[in-house]
Amino acid sequence: MSKQGSAQLWIKEGASISQNGREYVIVALADINLVLAKDLESGEKVLLKVGDVDPPRTIKHAQPLPKTERDLAAISDEDWLLAEDRRRIIEPLLGNLQSRTNITAEEIGAEVGVGRATIYRWVAAFKETGLLSSLLPNHEAKGGRGHSRLSAEVETIINDCIENFHDTDQSNSIASTIVEIRRRCSNANLRIPAGNTIRARIERTEGRERILRRKGEAAAHDQFDPIKSSIPDADWPLAMVQIDHTLLPVIIVDDVHRKSIRRAWITLAIDVYSRVCLGMHLSLDPPSAMSAGMCISHAILPKERWLTRFNITTTDWPCWGTMGVLHMDNAREFRGDMLKVACQQYDIDLHLRPVKKPRYGAHIERLMGTVSEGLKTVKGATFSGPDEKGQYDAEGNACMTFDEIEKWLILFFAAYHRKKHTGIGTLPLTKWREGLLGTKGKPGRGLPARRLDDERLRINFMPFIERTVQNYGVLIDDVHYYHDVLRPWINAPHPEFKKHRRKFRFHRDPRDISVLYFYDEIAQRYFPIPYRDTSLPPVSIWELRDAHRQADEKGIPHENEKAVFALINEQRVIEAEAAEKTKSARRAQQRRKQHAVASKQTKEDLPTASNIVPTALPPGVRGYDPDAVQPLEDD
Repeated sequence: MSKQGSAQLWIKEGASISQNGREYVIVALADINLVLAKDLESGEKVLLKVGDVDPPRTIKHAQPLPKTERDLAAISDEDWLLAEDRRRIIEPLLGNLQSRTNITAEEIGAEVGVGRATIYRWVAAFKETGLLSSLLPNHEAKGGRGHSRLSAEVETIINDCIENFHDTDQSNSIASTIVEIRRRCSNANLRIPAGNTIRARIERTEGRERILRRKGEAAAHDQFDPIKSSIPDADWPLAMVQIDHTLLPVIIVDDVHRKSIRRAWITLAIDVYSRVCLGMHLSLDPPSAMSAGMCISHAILPKERWLTRFNITTTDWPCWGTMGVLHMDNAREFRGDMLKVACQQYDIDLHLRPVKKPRYGAHIERLMGTVSEGLKTVKGATFSGPDEKGQYDAEGNACMTFDEIEKWLILFFAAYHRKKHTGIGTLPLTKWREGLLGTKGKPGRGLPARRLDDERLRINFMPFIERTVQNYGVLIDDVHYYHDVLRPWINAPHPEFKKHRRKFRFHRDPRDISVLYFYDEIAQRYFPIPYRDTSLPPVSIWELRDAHRQADEKGIPHENEKAVFALINEQRVIEAEAAEKTKSARRAQQRRKQHAVASKQTKEDLPTASNIVPTALPPGVRGYDPDAVQPLEDD
């Protein structure tokens, strides 16, 4: 579960921390996983492991920080633009090596027309959370300024002019584009948008796409594309991280019969600067947005609790932190809304590399090749082809289970981090350490903040579905969900279009769809929403889809939840009886077991559905009449 208070813990000289109820101040960074700290009560100096320290027990701020958790779907493009502008404004004061200057808050404030206190408040808010949303304007505190958003008609004109007037090989200027947009709005008797609003919208458009349309492929390649074997701007740890999937070249066995069930997928994240493996996610399910999100959240979060789950105490994995740029290919799972929204929230610049140009992902491709080469020593290895495999019986020699291969990979990466990498001429862990702590000739960037809001981060990197809240709750994939925490939002109107109902985001783990995660903006936190019929068993989305296909064949309507879930139970019994005989049945059983393990870990890390107190809308907000809501009847 995430800890209360600050969303981040900064590990740097002078920072306040605590351990086992005692307060300390960091005197120096002894290593990437050790700090020299002074006990504030006794004055004694001690070495503390970074993974064992907590935030100070009492955190006081000179003034209250703005709310940082908001419904991201309700935030306008203009507000996101403003937050990004504020982020650029305060960059020199955030302590990043790339932006260290002697400029002061007074000078920055004078340049942009705001007071010094405002600049300090922005810096404090962003350092507190590390979230771009911490810099969003607080419309509630300023009398509802948010109602000045552009209309849909004006938005259409702006988008059309940018695409068909500005982003063309005619290379019309920004000034002429502003004039054209304002002219069209005037002709249509629409509210004329401000020039700065249009300018910001143009500057927000992806740079490479603009150059491609205005100047052609050659100019876009010269300006934006990295040179082969070289990635610009990856000059520090976490500056750029690459992520990709691969099918492991080793057959694994099920836990019960110890017979083969084919291969598992792995998603890996590599820090381009140091070549350390920053995160991984192993699954029997094919690549998806969920596996990508799990790998990214694993990369960002510390690894101590994860290693403890595998009872690994002989080595560590001291790599964590929010990346600046996330680089990946154009696979479908990387192009969904979830990654875009989550990366925007955590101030991560999402880059998709060109199609059919693998050199742009050379570092992650090499890491996956290194893993595949290492697995050739494991019994059950499939090798790279028939010539290399020869007469070797991969299925007959397979002996490692899913959990065993995952532990093997952890130990493999522990060794990989401590072996010389020819591409950088040193050990990946040494390169990571030097980039963080510095060398005699080059200062380090400092240890990255350790995120404490792990609950929220994991949920934000889960796939989401948008639905309205009805009297019966929420309906997703013909399954009903309900909890009293939804009551205030039943039939809530859209904030801008009063004739329409408002849609909310519901995150879920496809491996266990028995619970949704709903962000309640009144309570300012996520809540779990269980099945309405709590007697139904946890299932994966894949099991549910198979059951729906069987239901169609038997003429059973999907709305009959009990009958559909009965089909799932029947299929499980058949698989259990066939598991010893068929590989597909063993794989299905093992897959379901891994889903159950993931569900158990989720219940440990994320909020549970018990003892949730329903929230109430504040006075004056429409959408909920407590007298009109009737008690739910049992099916």
